[in-house]
Amino acid sequence: GPSPRVFADMAELDETPVGFCLWFYTYSTFSGRSGIYVEDLFVAPQARGRGAGRALLASLARRCLDEGLAQLDWAVLDWNAPSIAFYERLGAEARAEWRLHRVKGQALARLAGPGDATA
Repeated sequence: GPSPRVFADMAELDETPVGFCLWFYTYSTFSGRSGIYVEDLFVAPQARGRGAGRALLASLARRCLDEGLAQLDWAVLDWNAPSIAFYERLGAEARAEWRLHRVKGQALARLAGPGDATA
């Protein structure tokens, strides 16, 4: 569409799709610059270890450098040891000082609706 909010890159091996990376632009008030957030990175199990995941992230790293962006960020579940090890091999650092928060469902409706602004 004319104003995309999310982007996707595909990885292929031997002209067969084997993975994708879903991402969007962010902005950091700390750095005063934009960055990229990877929402989802998936490589088919049979293609793992063949460079597709690294290629997808390397492409986004090049985009960051080419566009003067400050960082490339993503989250990983704490139990996903293989992915954590992969990301650490790429030079990614865990940001232990940050805690993710989410509002959804009834809590989202309560927050959006009229109510006590002091809560």
